[in-house]
Amino acid sequence: MVRTMIGVDSSGAGCIKMMKSDADDPRTTPDSERWKFLYNSKFSITMNLADMQRVNQISRPGLNDSGVTYYYPAGSNSGNFVYAESSGGGSSHWCYKKEHFPTLRYDVPLFDIKAKKGEGSNRYNQQMVFWFDSYDYYNGQGGFYVAGNYQQLGWVTGTNSSFFNNIFGAWASGIIIQITRFDTIDGFNRFLSRDRTLVVWNLPGNNVPVDEAPALAPNGSKTIKISSTEFKAARPGYPVDTATPAQIAFDIGAKLPVKVIRSGDIALPAGVSYFDVGFQIPEMVALDVHFYNSATIMYPCNPQLNNFGAEYWFEGTRIGFDASTGMRARFMLYLEDNSPPTSGSNKVLRKFHDGAQEVTQILRPGAADPPGWADIVVDSRWPQVQILAQGWIDTVGGNGVFYDVPFDGTGMFPMVKYITTHGAGRGGNAAPDGLNQLLTSWTNVYRLPFVKRLKYTAPGNQSHAGESTYCELTQNNARFWTFAGNVGDYYNRRDSPGSWRTSGATPPLGIRYYIFGIPA
Repeated sequence: MVRTMIGVDSSGAGCIKMMKSDADDPRTTPDSERWKFLYNSKFSITMNLADMQRVNQISRPGLNDSGVTYYYPAGSNSGNFVYAESSGGGSSHWCYKKEHFPTLRYDVPLFDIKAKKGEGSNRYNQQMVFWFDSYDYYNGQGGFYVAGNYQQLGWVTGTNSSFFNNIFGAWASGIIIQITRFDTIDGFNRFLSRDRTLVVWNLPGNNVPVDEAPALAPNGSKTIKISSTEFKAARPGYPVDTATPAQIAFDIGAKLPVKVIRSGDIALPAGVSYFDVGFQIPEMVALDVHFYNSATIMYPCNPQLNNFGAEYWFEGTRIGFDASTGMRARFMLYLEDNSPPTSGSNKVLRKFHDGAQEVTQILRPGAADPPGWADIVVDSRWPQVQILAQGWIDTVGGNGVFYDVPFDGTGMFPMVKYITTHGAGRGGNAAPDGLNQLLTSWTNVYRLPFVKRLKYTAPGNQSHAGESTYCELTQNNARFWTFAGNVGDYYNRRDSPGSWRTSGATPPLGIRYYIFGIPA
């Protein structure tokens, strides 16, 4: 049985705690020994998802090459929609404004896009690395090895749109995602997709601070509320009945801990292999994974000059991998269940044996027995994601500049996430692929990270392109590498052989990073 406490600990604070080991007392174990807690409502930052959205409806009635646009909610238009779908030329563009995510508390969030391989495949390939070809190269003399994140558009602020006769108007903050039915898998279209998943975290993706209230000294405030319809816990010292979202640790109606339903660091052989998670994998999941074959963990991928990485997919109770070579995969599998809560008379605490172990769950009041995924607040098999370090890096110019972020990873299983900021732009200038066709101007673009390594080293010993970034992760340090100031490409022109040229880059101006961790 997992030791669980709902009450007052030895510091006098009302809280909810669940321990990893029965040898540890939830009432007296110091909060600083974070690797001992599967859940602790006193931790300063609550990890939660604002939403997951599947972006894959390219063949719905009316949404075809004719350029039909659907605005939501019904009755809205280009000036006041929350999200919109439009089409043209075999592609569909989905525009999500920040307002589409009702629980999102940040204008620019940490986000991710999980893209499936083209031609209707069920395999995700956005972290694969391939050589990027172009019609401009003479006998393949040019280009770069780049990860699939390079093909994702970014979160954009301060936009002015001319896309399809201004159908998206101007908006303060949001993201455009493109899917296409013409997603033939070849050297030019490896990362086109008709099926993507947008993952939006309730964490800032720019340089604003995390909006979470600090713990106060115990002051007699009631911090936990359980009724037939409510279950929520405030941070120490804040009255639960009047607590703001920043002062709430969890609320079954608006702020639940991230469900990490499986994690691991496993060896992958070259080719196809499987990892069994032990249960049927639900529909709305997202896999954060670091593929690496070095002494340190690399994210988003190893900076090397060859095709590298692994495709992955979900198949019943298994995660499938198809690796380009032998490597390791460190992963966390997140669940975001949007189904309605069940109805029943089950209590807040539930204990059972799942066939392999004793399980303790903290549930929404009135859940059925057994509960649905959406009813589960905390499960002893799914540790709470903690933030071991987070912050902002102002990047500087230079070919190979690194920034060290030390953290305490004692007893933890760390992973890294970050996005990069790329400043103002205007259509026609160097921009993330596709934005110069979709928007006339923007104040900032926030992008998923990618390694972009030149096939031919440019003058000045530039082997990385200016947008290229990666992180080396160890148990107690994250080292971020940038190459701001480098070119975007170096190539021999097809129409005038012998004329080696460079193209521009949009290097990052800053990095917003997070080191996630769960008890090892």
